[in-house]
Amino acid sequence: MTGEPRVLHLNDCAFVAANLVRAAARQGLRWDHLPPERVRPQVSPGGGLGRLRYAPYVATRARALRRTDVVHVHYATSVRLLRERFMPARPYLLHLHGTDIREQWTDPRYRDEITRAIAGAEHVFYTNLDTAENAHAARPDAEYMPAFVDPTTLPGWRPGGRRVVFASRWSRTKGAGTMIALAAELRRALPPEVRVQGLDWGEDSAAAAAVGVELLAQRPHAAYLDLLATADVVVGQATGLLGVSELEAMALGVPVASPGVLLAHPEGGAPPVMSGTVAETVDQVRAALEDPAAASERLDAPRWVAEHYTADRYVAPLQERYRAAGTRRSRASAA
Repeated sequence: MTGEPRVLHLNDCAFVAANLVRAAARQGLRWDHLPPERVRPQVSPGGGLGRLRYAPYVATRARALRRTDVVHVHYATSVRLLRERFMPARPYLLHLHGTDIREQWTDPRYRDEITRAIAGAEHVFYTNLDTAENAHAARPDAEYMPAFVDPTTLPGWRPGGRRVVFASRWSRTKGAGTMIALAAELRRALPPEVRVQGLDWGEDSAAAAAVGVELLAQRPHAAYLDLLATADVVVGQATGLLGVSELEAMALGVPVASPGVLLAHPEGGAPPVMSGTVAETVDQVRAALEDPAAASERLDAPRWVAEHYTADRYVAPLQERYRAAGTRRSRASAA
């Protein structure tokens, strides 16, 4: 290998790859990206016709790998795509994005595959603080790298509509039971003119509607950001974690409530959100609705997100890892 390595980000979760590639471009580096819709069909193909539909994806991946020195793979089961027939061998770094290391790594159906994927990686990253124990058990040198927000892509915040928006899907994995209890208490505590809204998304969405949540249709990401930007308060998942949706709302300046006790950021301490018991969260949301702008200024969340959840500072150390992996590949090829 001469010069800088040619890098390919394969797949994506929560826009981590897209944010890294954009940040690299701002620093004069060109990292290629094959997003999920170009990696493989969104619905698994079956039978002869299914294999014909799958063939173009195989060809796309093979062409991309031939132009690549190092691959950054997003999600552990995506590593199998590097090992299919016609794929040129390339060193890879692996990014664990949540379910792969939180659930599938302990699932007998996936355990061997994910263990091999982790063992074969030049380096391993994980994005969720609650998966740190599993990630380090599977790979002691695994490194935390958060999900990212790109503030340059966000719309402006437009409060004033007297709206509380639940940002997460109504799913047990997101703490739906607590979110629904909070929604019920908010609907009882807030005046009728305050709209309590959320997406019609998740297996418990009907239960959310039953306690008074106005369910809205799912929408493309840009339209979803616009929905968050018109909220006076956003309510996040009840898992102790901040997902990308919560971070995007915080970066917009919307006061965010996250019922429960949040895990501290390794560098940034307690996240600047409203949290606590359901009753405590209701009181904080009610107070924030009285003056959303003042609540936003007090929390100062956009600054905190920009300091801890933007991709730019990760580009240089990643490029060093890519360079080292590419150099080892060159030496192995020459041997």
